[in-house]
Amino acid sequence: MTRWFIGALDRLFHWIGLSVGVAVLLTVGVISYGALARELFGLSDVWVTDVTTYLMGYIAFVGMTSLAWQGRHLKIDILGHFLGLPARRVLARVSGMISAFVSIMLLWLCGNFWLDALESNEHSWGMLSMPLWIPYLSLFAGSFLLALALIVRIAVPLVQSESK
Repeated sequence: MTRWFIGALDRLFHWIGLSVGVAVLLTVGVISYGALARELFGLSDVWVTDVTTYLMGYIAFVGMTSLAWQGRHLKIDILGHFLGLPARRVLARVSGMISAFVSIMLLWLCGNFWLDALESNEHSWGMLSMPLWIPYLSLFAGSFLLALALIVRIAVPLVQSESK
């Protein structure tokens, strides 16, 4: 069961990473179009700001989950260089627990933020006038996936060590 679940999460976070790459390419394309339309043809590009803002939110909040799952997120390991292997493992476990706790708090805050936007039917002020719960979904989904990734990264070694 654990192996199947981890494999499913590997595939999920792989596809998330690919979707973030596509979002980066879309962002570059939209910004390039906006610059060319404005400078060469004098066309309005007011929608470019809305679209790139929403894409950047997706890139940042959903993209961080793939990096966290792969263990490629930003780490500061000054203390670990002065410790032996058993102490480094304990430090990594404590660090993981703190990160998971913070991600759960982020999930709670983003969930309330998203729910407020949904219930109030708040819309963006830009040209698209989109209901804000739609782009805010990136915040909520990203924080949920981050909490999931960090909790599983803590729990799986514990489950594997108990089964031995």
